[in-house]
Amino acid sequence: MRYLKLLLCAMLLSSWGCANLTGSSSSSEPSAPPMQSSFFYDFNDIRVPEEMEIQTNKSSVTPVEGGKSGVMKFKGRVEPISLFDFFSNTMPKDGWTLLTYQKYQRYLLVFSKDTRVCVITIEEDPIYYTWLEVWVSPRVTSSYAPAYSTGAQPLNSYPASGASPGSERTLTQ
Repeated sequence: MRYLKLLLCAMLLSSWGCANLTGSSSSSEPSAPPMQSSFFYDFNDIRVPEEMEIQTNKSSVTPVEGGKSGVMKFKGRVEPISLFDFFSNTMPKDGWTLLTYQKYQRYLLVFSKDTRVCVITIEEDPIYYTWLEVWVSPRVTSSYAPAYSTGAQPLNSYPASGASPGSERTLTQ
């Protein structure tokens, strides 16, 4: 009877170990499920995956000419590279143009659209969450001049160190 139990145990273990050898070519690492659903929040042309939860106490959006401006902060349990890929793929579909990006330690994506700029940062919390910030701002035009006086003079109007006002210095002095 004792040998029968050992034989039965050995057969069970061998069949259980072979159950994983079905001939499939999938990798041994489980892949994260793709982000299926997304939502528009206050920015009506920027989608955010449903896995990300808005942090209203850390967000601030204000109406400006031509739309809204501000920052929206989210947290969720999502791989940072998945979020990066999500925004890389969905933002162009909503009319945004990718200007530049940085990957891996801290993720940064910069997009442009019409009269606005969007900066997206993704940072992984070492303990549990992934943090997402979506910044939207009006684009500064090339003819930008402050509406107020800063009191500063242009760089080329400052006298050289030790020079009297109105005198010029050259490199040989």
